[in-house]
Amino acid sequence: LAYTAQGLLSGIFRQDERRLGIEYDHHNRPETLTDVMGREHHTEYSGHDLPVKMRGPGGQSVRLQWQQHHKLSGIERAGTGAEGFRYDRHGNLLAWTDGNGVVWTMEYGPFDLPVARTDGEGHRWQYRYDKDTLQLTEVINPQGESYRYILDNCGRVTEERDWGGVVWRYRYDADGLCTARVNGLEETILYSRDAAGRLAEVITPEGKTQYAYDKSGRLTGIFSPDGTSQRTGYDERGRVNVTTQGRRAIEYHYPDEHTVIRCIQPPEDERDRHPDESLLKTTYRYNAAGELTEVILPGDETLTFSRDEAGREVFRHSNRGFACEQGWNAASQLVTQRAGFFPEETTWGGLLPSLVREYRYDSAGNVSGVTSREDYGRETRREYRLDRNGQVTAVTASGTGLGYGEGDESYGYDSCGYLKAQSAGRHRISEETDQYAGGHRLKQAGNTQYDYDAAGRMVSRTKHRDGYRPETERFRWDSRDQLTGYCSAQGELWEYRHDASGRRTEKRCDRKKIRFTYLWDGDSIAEIREYRDDKLYSVRHLVFNGFELISQQFSRVRQPHPSVAPQWVTRTNYAVSDLTGRPLMLFNSEGKTVWRPGQTSLWGLALSLPADTDYPDPRGELDPEADPGLLYAGQWQDAESGLCYNRFRYYEPETGMYLVSDPLGLLGGEQTYRYVPNPCGWVDPLGLAASSKISSLMDYIGDGRRVSGHTGFLDGVRLSRSQINNIAKEMEKLGIKVIRKADKYLPPNARAAFDYGLRNIYLRKNATLYEVYHEVIHAKQFAKIGREAYEALGRLSREEHVLNEILKSKNLFNEAEIAHAIKYVEGLREKFMMGLIN
Repeated sequence: LAYTAQGLLSGIFRQDERRLGIEYDHHNRPETLTDVMGREHHTEYSGHDLPVKMRGPGGQSVRLQWQQHHKLSGIERAGTGAEGFRYDRHGNLLAWTDGNGVVWTMEYGPFDLPVARTDGEGHRWQYRYDKDTLQLTEVINPQGESYRYILDNCGRVTEERDWGGVVWRYRYDADGLCTARVNGLEETILYSRDAAGRLAEVITPEGKTQYAYDKSGRLTGIFSPDGTSQRTGYDERGRVNVTTQGRRAIEYHYPDEHTVIRCIQPPEDERDRHPDESLLKTTYRYNAAGELTEVILPGDETLTFSRDEAGREVFRHSNRGFACEQGWNAASQLVTQRAGFFPEETTWGGLLPSLVREYRYDSAGNVSGVTSREDYGRETRREYRLDRNGQVTAVTASGTGLGYGEGDESYGYDSCGYLKAQSAGRHRISEETDQYAGGHRLKQAGNTQYDYDAAGRMVSRTKHRDGYRPETERFRWDSRDQLTGYCSAQGELWEYRHDASGRRTEKRCDRKKIRFTYLWDGDSIAEIREYRDDKLYSVRHLVFNGFELISQQFSRVRQPHPSVAPQWVTRTNYAVSDLTGRPLMLFNSEGKTVWRPGQTSLWGLALSLPADTDYPDPRGELDPEADPGLLYAGQWQDAESGLCYNRFRYYEPETGMYLVSDPLGLLGGEQTYRYVPNPCGWVDPLGLAASSKISSLMDYIGDGRRVSGHTGFLDGVRLSRSQINNIAKEMEKLGIKVIRKADKYLPPNARAAFDYGLRNIYLRKNATLYEVYHEVIHAKQFAKIGREAYEALGRLSREEHVLNEILKSKNLFNEAEIAHAIKYVEGLREKFMMGLIN
């Protein structure tokens, strides 16, 4: 660490590499921040020391306006409309005006608790609280349906009842930890923990799952009832170096600070039968800011990424001719994509595109139009009309690239934000259709009827056609709401298997003698193997950047003629995706188009297949086997059912709905069955919670481990009971209450939190020193300057203060925790520049 003569932090260094530089003005206010890549962020202040203008690299700029009580009253971002904020005399946000001029309002009751919210269309949501604990006990939607929580005398949730009356019950031990969950079918899941409060066993009707940890508290093994296991190994720096899933393993090597090598071995029992199949070794290289700069695939296929001064990807190219060029506006919104062949002997302007795509946005940042130009002069233009909630109500399509069944689309929504009418191609659902039962579970959509069990899961789907018998498809679920079986109307049975983490590892149909296996790298699929007649048919090796597919290698045994010996042939493809992670095209290494999807509706319903679009292919270069099987980010299409496997849930594109309620309950959003509010710019790769940016769903720290949420689940020193008691006494003097064993108050991705509205610090039983220290710093700052000044600082300023305090006491924390603290604040600065936080 480096400091100024006044003792202010001026630089952070790691192994002689500057991670952060800070320059101050004559009032000792941070004026210029320089990150590890040398990118500068400038801040200008008012006479009250409030930031009024921020400029970032790449033309980003934000102007801030403040009212007399130092509350943020307006934001003006380059390239978008101005936003406004209005408060009551207690400093509570009463109204927010978005970039389109639409006003969203809040109402408050006793203790400044929000009691109602009105959205841009005027629909009102209400909130009720327990009078003793002030905990949320009921949410009432605009249609009068309620989502309820029943609390015991200790304030713990003992019963959860969703909008349609489906009930989950919970039991707890003496420490306040959940020991049982019972669903509406009386299926019971039991949880037991070790002395450190870590999950040790989960007993379901399907059997017992056990968890193992090392001496540092890191998860090392999960053992499933079916005898399979997941194991995780770590190197001396705490980085994951091997994961095993059943009989398969993925190894990770770290030759230097900025390189990760992933190695996938073929299954041991298949190496003799397929001697030509080799190790899949993929090298990922990152710059000092953790941004992907190069991927080296098996077969020495290389993909290189170039970025502008703001860190945005502007160019990627292979070593054999493929290239993709991207352009951005001042608001960091993607505006152009050009992909195709890049001759080696030409310069930047020499790209010969097979795909040109242009995006347009409204003043609130919503996608308002897309123009796509492809090979042979095919052009398609789509314009999107939105309601005041930012939901698409109409799609106007025109151009020479439209295929059979494509054209304009229209949509209507009810007061809760669910689809109530749609018209896309030949697919139509009238507004008069009684589409939903209680809680927005599907009842009927067009000619299709739906049924659910008492646990809120879809169990059958029946299609009615005039002159034909009803065709019924059935779904089978386990106690964890995982789909284990699907039976088509023709009696074709598909079986699905999952690991203990809920990831699908296999699907099979014995009648068709076909089977698929899946190998996972975290929450992304790294390899898909297809078997036909019990013989290996193909291997699909997938490479992602976050949830965006960037490359796949498709391999299979090919024998062009009986006189020629069979050979293991691999084809490398590079993907170009849209804003939602959906692949637009696949190119070969030389930049020629090898696959393009058929057109889908706004919500992903297939309107045309590639074979139906009259797409010119005079050279026979298109390869239907290249189809990666992706719809939107994280969604894998199942041809047998028409559904999409979306990690924790299954999605039906025909209705824009999930088959089961959100496993997170209201933490995932108030629309517990809906996909996302606007599929043009929102995604949900895990099937848990919608996000307006793919990149915001996963954060990476310097040592390669993934974290999500506020502080993440980093390994570190855990506090003893006496240490926490001392902290509680110190906080009590400041008027802050420390609530221990606070699992019920905290989201799944946090072990500690500070609620300045209620003046409470919440701690899980296994919270670490780093996590507790983080919240204590917040609480001390709040107690010192008061609520009004604390709120006026904004989230970024508050977290920068925490970072400075952590760095002053860095001897208390390990390297990973320090790296995460720095990375967390760097991410907040980027979000601030984009106007996502204050």
